Amino acid sequence: MKKILVSGSCAYDFIMKYDGKFRDNLHTDELDNISISFLLSDLRRELWGTGLNIAYNLALLSEDAILLTSVGEDFRFDPFLKEKINLEYVVRDHDKLSASAYIVTDSHESQITSFYPGAMDIADSIYISDVRQEISYAIVSPNKKEAMAQHIDELHKMGVKTFFDPGQQLFAFTKYELEDLGNKANYLIVNEYEYHEFLNRTGKTETELKSMFEKIVVTLGEKGSKIMDKGQTIEVPACKVEEVVDPTGAGDAFRAGMLRGLHLGYSWEIAAKIGSVMASYCVQFSGWQNHFTNLGTLQHDIMVHYNEEVDMYYKLNVVRE
Repeated sequence: MKKILVSGSCAYDFIMKYDGKFRDNLHTDELDNISISFLLSDLRRELWGTGLNIAYNLALLSEDAILLTSVGEDFRFDPFLKEKINLEYVVRDHDKLSASAYIVTDSHESQITSFYPGAMDIADSIYISDVRQEISYAIVSPNKKEAMAQHIDELHKMGVKTFFDPGQQLFAFTKYELEDLGNKANYLIVNEYEYHEFLNRTGKTETELKSMFEKIVVTLGEKGSKIMDKGQTIEVPACKVEEVVDPTGAGDAFRAGMLRGLHLGYSWEIAAKIGSVMASYCVQFSGWQNHFTNLGTLQHDIMVHYNEEVDMYYKLNVVRE
């Protein structure tokens, strides 16, 4: 059976809380010789990374995705991930620590963030050609720039239906690199801000951009998502929740739901609805991989929110647009 391949980052997030205000410790006349220490009231370490987030959500949907990523000697996958995700092609850098983000938030929601790429530097040592399994769909999400370009190029030559998910790495690519990747990837998936930046950086009109890709998927947060091609635009409302605890990671959950829906043979609209329900689970928890579901619950919630009857257990590649 063909598999879904996920190329993307894998990292740790160190999330810290400072009960005071950063600005009370900053004096503009001393910024040339700064030395500041903050006493933290909370510290959490979370598994993170767009590649791992998407693969985790696919695992919740009983899809044992193939994860292509790089980690340091310090990284440890928990038992659930080891059991539910194909980690055969994860490479480990024995000289560097894993990529890590260090985020301190004060009492007024101001943040200081530092990022260490670490083992991400060897992500381009992983080759799609080494993957022995057949691939139905692939998504290339934020990672080392060179690795993203390399993986899209390989997948294009193999004829695999591929999503280009540039995320925060959008700004690392030049106009010509984005055009090249756009001509190789089948689909583009971005949030609303990234969509407009993609247009700005390439100098393309919306019509021209639609001609580059078979489909463009734009996530709109609480407004849902839209699916565009040269002929039409399909708008899919968001799956409403009573309380949004943490919106971070919802986009990755959406991507996993959409990929799984397409892999099962559902239309783009239904696949987006599956993605929206997955995103609704994520936003109700703090962190990226702290939400859970099962196929029965997902099917029930899609019926409740969208009046769509889906079979996440047996339907496979019956309809493909």
